[in-house]
Amino acid sequence: MGSLSRTLKELVTPTRRAGLLVAGDAAVLVVFAILGRRTHDEATGFAAALAVLGTALPFVLGWLAVAPLLGALRGERTRSLPAMVERSALAWLGAFPIAVAIRALALGRFSPWTFYVVAFTVPLLMLLAWRTVFTLVAPRFATRAPAPR
Repeated sequence: MGSLSRTLKELVTPTRRAGLLVAGDAAVLVVFAILGRRTHDEATGFAAALAVLGTALPFVLGWLAVAPLLGALRGERTRSLPAMVERSALAWLGAFPIAVAIRALALGRFSPWTFYVVAFTVPLLMLLAWRTVFTLVAPRFATRAPAPR
């Protein structure tokens, strides 16, 4: 277990924290796309990987456009659970309209309002769940900067 702990400590450095958050956020949004496609009996397996990524892409792009601007990836604004929840929810509130616009442009149409209720709520809850776990677990593995001499 010591080797795994050392490996995790090397992963969760202050400079890699934002990268880990982005990777986890993108994974969550891809899982949301998979779940949505399965709900509608659309292909989700390995052969449908491009279709799944196409479904997830508007949400990922919206998130990546807004999350950095609103501090959802900054260490000082994501270390405590209340700050992480606040920043994540605020960022999703800003990212969602962008995602909807990208999706509507790609499809050439808007979806029914029920889609937007689900597509806003479910990814928000999934992002908050993932980010809560990250916020609670990451400090256990974070490396500390050496004290100044």
